Amino acid sequence: MAYDKELYQQVAIEYEEIRRHDRQDLEERRQKVFANVPELEEIENEIRGAGLKIIKLAATGTGDRTERVYALRDRQKALLVRRKALLLENGFAEDELSMRYLCDKCQDTGVYNDRDCDCFKRRLIIKAFEKSNLSLQLRDQSFKTIDMELYSKDVDENIGISPYDYMSNIVGICRKFVYDFDTDNTNLLFWGAPGLGKTFLSTCIAKELIKEGHSVIYETAYKIFSMLEDFKFKRTEDLEKLRGQTQKLYECDLLILDDLGTEFSTNYTNAALFDILNSRLIANKKTIINTNLSPEELAKKYSERVFSRIIGSYRALKFIGNDIRLLKSVNK
Repeated sequence: MAYDKELYQQVAIEYEEIRRHDRQDLEERRQKVFANVPELEEIENEIRGAGLKIIKLAATGTGDRTERVYALRDRQKALLVRRKALLLENGFAEDELSMRYLCDKCQDTGVYNDRDCDCFKRRLIIKAFEKSNLSLQLRDQSFKTIDMELYSKDVDENIGISPYDYMSNIVGICRKFVYDFDTDNTNLLFWGAPGLGKTFLSTCIAKELIKEGHSVIYETAYKIFSMLEDFKFKRTEDLEKLRGQTQKLYECDLLILDDLGTEFSTNYTNAALFDILNSRLIANKKTIINTNLSPEELAKKYSERVFSRIIGSYRALKFIGNDIRLLKSVNK
């Protein structure tokens, strides 16, 4: 799965700037070295001149071409040895007159062996984290950092198993959601009281999918409906920017709609919510909804067609246990 073209363009522009800085840095170092050791500038010019002569000889059919090329290469080697000695004698680094790269592997081109270099991929992931609106959470929230010990291992009589086993099963479902993302049509509805890990697990899913190259947008219901209203009623000076932001809500591979039910409900929000959910279902784009409301409360708050889309097309997972955020603050 490839990242959005927009991300590629942004990172490609960064690499252009990196290469410009590399060239500028080399030129500044060269000027400093030549000002202190003029002989090194002469050596540099002679090394470059020998290289040009070798190229010209390679393009000709002159009989003594091979001998002349060998002679020029021997001269270059001697000059390089002299250059190194002069640099070190005058307190400069051995590579002071050479290009220095952030990534020696791709030499700051972003391409290695005709593929995106690892450094380019890392920058893409960072950009994708930023665009997801989860950059801060993604730093330390992942499936590896889930602390299952915060859930009780005592059997809950209401469900017949312990919160630990129950939530372990939900974590397994979330991992499977990531694993089957490209082949399964599952959408998820996380519901339950605040502080039980709904947003945390959403973040874990987002992190894994972003690393695999999927586009993910995390946003609260309140912010989404505010954006849509501002765009619909043109309550902004930068309408084109807002157009792009709202379009991403429909186009991203995964939309995480957080805190559904906390927004002020109107006929417009009902219609806008249906449009997003229905459009994404038709386009086979996955969505995760986080809400503190039960299915019964969702049915009361939203229109029948909105509720029908959610219940009919989402796998509902109830979160149980004690407030994890409170437990973490107590255990600090």
